[in-house]
This record gives sequence, structure tokens and C-alpha cells, in this order.
Amino acid sequence: MLRLIAPAAAAFLILAACAPPPANPASETPEAPAEVVDPAVQPESTPSAAPANEPEDFQLSYKRSGETYEVSAEIDPAILAFDAPLAWKLWVDTQAALDGLAATADADKAAADKEEAATGENWFRGYTLDIAYRATAVLDDVISIKETYSTYTGGAHPNYALSGGVYRKGAPEPLALGTFVTDPAAFNDQVIAALVAEKITRGYEETAQASIQSEIREMLAPSPEHPDLYKGNFVLDPSTEAGKLGGITVLFSPYDVGSYAEGSYEITLTAADLLPILTPGWAPRFGGEPAVEGEE
Repeated sequence: MLRLIAPAAAAFLILAACAPPPANPASETPEAPAEVVDPAVQPESTPSAAPANEPEDFQLSYKRSGETYEVSAEIDPAILAFDAPLAWKLWVDTQAALDGLAATADADKAAADKEEAATGENWFRGYTLDIAYRATAVLDDVISIKETYSTYTGGAHPNYALSGGVYRKGAPEPLALGTFVTDPAAFNDQVIAALVAEKITRGYEETAQASIQSEIREMLAPSPEHPDLYKGNFVLDPSTEAGKLGGITVLFSPYDVGSYAEGSYEITLTAADLLPILTPGWAPRFGGEPAVEGEE
């Protein structure tokens, strides 16, 4: 049975999927930015993970390459403008992942070179890792951030993972879906219906609608191992109505709810869809239609 996985775990799966052939020596994979924890279930004394001061090497746009790797990072300037410590934390976590990928690439290249002396073939191909953070919506008190984590480590194809979170100003941990939604089951039903419709739009037969829905419902069933399916996998959308939020978009990476060939899914539930299940504190802040990126 397929299950959604947390963003950090998804990053490890990506690297495993793109690893060199089994005959090659196993190597450690770089870590993705650390998975964030729902503050609602943490004691108030939990220390902030955000650095107290700006890292000396902090950069919004970063690229580095060596003989064995190419890595890059992009942090939306809107994140820095909204909450500098949050931007710094993203950079520190990201830099650790980039450094890890570079070290792994160097080690794997050395191992491949040794094998080449015996086999005459070298399986190593240059590794890449690109991490980007984009603000999807910015209000006075919260910011919504989408992360794209793309990598290649010598397998059949590159891979990528999507994740997202909504942060209060001054807090390094994202808000839980329950901050916005009163009925997780109803929210899940809306996501499933939208996923089925999107799969049919992408080419699945309408006659298979029932089986597709059954399969997705099984994939998205909460379990003791994954009680919060959407932790780290949703963002807020700007609205066509000024000062409002247009909806919530759930992010599914390749393999989450389908094959790699299907790619990712970004399922948007509009303010109107969500209105019956929005929490009292947030319902007035939603309205209009989602402002789709790239449309005027």
C-alpha cells in the first residue's frame, strides 16, 4: 500500500531511486532540509531551530560545481523580507544538503575509478542537486513557502520532490493543517475527488473512475505511521480578491499517488470549496478565486 511520505524522507527516496546500479558500492545520500515539526504538539520550551544571527555565508542565490557535482539553491527574497531568521534557517539546512551531495559525489567517483581499473568501465555520472524555496502567499502574519528538491545521482532519470509549509512570523516551524481546517476527513475527501478528476484529465479512462478513486483513497488513508497525511505538503494560494487567500494547494511528488511517468500533482481546493470546513479564525481570510501563477 502506498503512503505519502514526509518531505525529508521523500528526499532520501529520490536519491535511492536514482542511485548507481546495485553492483556499485553503496554510499550515503545527502540530507534534505530537516523535516519541520508541528508546534501544536511540541512543548513551549522547545528551542527554536533558527540561527540567532545571519550566517556569514548566507546567500539567496547560490551555485557551486566541482569535477563530480553541480549544486544550486534559490531562496525567494520575499522570505527574507518577511522573516529573516526563517530565511537563514532554510539556508543553513539547504547548505548542509548541498555539502552532503558534494561529499557523496566525490566519494562515489573515487570508488568508481577504483572499479574501472578492474572492469574497464566507469559507472559514475556527475551528481546534481537543486533546491528552491518560493513564497506562494504572503500576509502580514504568515508566509506560505513551496520547496522543490531536484536531484540526479546516476540512475535512470533525475527525480524531484515537492513540499510546502505555512509559517507565522518569528516561528521556524510550520502550522498544521488543523490551523485552517476543522474537518480533516472532509478535506481528504475533497483532495481525493480533485485527484480523480485530474487523473482523468491527464488521460485515464472515465470508466476507470471508481477504481482510481478506490486506489487513491487507500493511498491517502491515515495510519498510525502517517496520522497527518498533509504535514509538510500544502501551501496557501493568493486570491483574485485583494487581501484574501484563494485556496489551499496540496503538493504530491512523483510516486506519491501514481507512477513516476505521471509526474507531480498540485491539487488546489478553492476558498469556496473550503468554506464549510474552515476554522472560524481563518474563514474570513479566504475569498475570491486562486490567483494562478502565470495568469493575468
